[in-house]
Amino acid sequence: MIFSDALAMVKLNTFHWHITDSQSFPLEIKSHPELHRFGAYSPSKVYTHDKISEIVQYGLIRGIRVVPEFDAPAHVKEGWQHKGMIACESFQPWKRYCGEPPCGQLDPTVDDIYPILEDIYREIFQLFSPDVFHMGGDEVLSKCWHGTESIREWMQLKGWDLQEEDFHRLWGYFQTKALERVDKVSNNSNQLITLWTSSLTQEPYIDQYLNNSRYIIQIWTRGSSSEIKAILKRGFRVIISNYDALYFDCGGPSWVDIGNNWCSPYIGWQKVYDNNLDNIAGEYKSLVLGAEAAIWSEQIDEYTLDYRLWPRSSALAERLWSNPVGNWREAESRILYHRERLVANGIYAEALQPEWCLQNDGECPVKRG
Repeated sequence: MIFSDALAMVKLNTFHWHITDSQSFPLEIKSHPELHRFGAYSPSKVYTHDKISEIVQYGLIRGIRVVPEFDAPAHVKEGWQHKGMIACESFQPWKRYCGEPPCGQLDPTVDDIYPILEDIYREIFQLFSPDVFHMGGDEVLSKCWHGTESIREWMQLKGWDLQEEDFHRLWGYFQTKALERVDKVSNNSNQLITLWTSSLTQEPYIDQYLNNSRYIIQIWTRGSSSEIKAILKRGFRVIISNYDALYFDCGGPSWVDIGNNWCSPYIGWQKVYDNNLDNIAGEYKSLVLGAEAAIWSEQIDEYTLDYRLWPRSSALAERLWSNPVGNWREAESRILYHRERLVANGIYAEALQPEWCLQNDGECPVKRG
């Protein structure tokens, strides 16, 4: 639980937990235990209700809320085997049908999927009691649904075509029905929902399928993207996670291709610090709820997590809480001192190399004593 202690030390008050994905379904759903039995990497790698309750309570004591994300309709596969509810399941070549292997998207045309989603949502709300629920919406590709004959037939029976706008209509259909199930279990018709930026948050679909009183949009585009202002001018509240400054897994070899990973190079703490949200949002800065550093686990484990998170997260915290006029140079002495505090408190392992070593081919003598 050292991770939460470090968040508390710098007053970062939210842990966004992307709890399932295509590769693993580690979340215990007691009403559908087959999901984690088929979907978890192993029986020891399951987030049981007891473990989740412990994490939520641990964070609460330290002033940290845990916001759960159940990503849908894409980024699903493991755990859903043999249910007949997944489109383009493990299709190859995977790059044609999904953002990362193994492929899979929920099939919105299968009516039986919505009661299962309701059960999942119910248990999530019982465990987390979230004031904001993240419904994902990341990397949904129409080619996946187009590649499934039963989906094409369903759409044509409704008189729909098979164009891009029709598959967004299908996505809107799914989102509406899934949201109805969230509202049912939360007993709150105004439950706040977060979605990642996607083609659904672009014109014209954002106007057709999303309501700015219900949805918060989490930005993961570049900070200079014109999409951000287009979302803000419609009155949507946003969370900034622009990948060119706040994706902490960037830098290093690709895990599914040759060369470096897609968002390289490595992002130094200086760029994190100078990522001013007011500059990104401009005249709409009042609609920015905050920012979030993201660290995706395709190439992150318990041995690499700490030096990827710290002290860059400390730089983000100072930017968010005080939003200083100055740049990183004026903060450098404070960041270096804070790193020593993290080491002294056992939060940041002393044996780990400082950040700037990563930018110098690892040639970095570690000061001892």
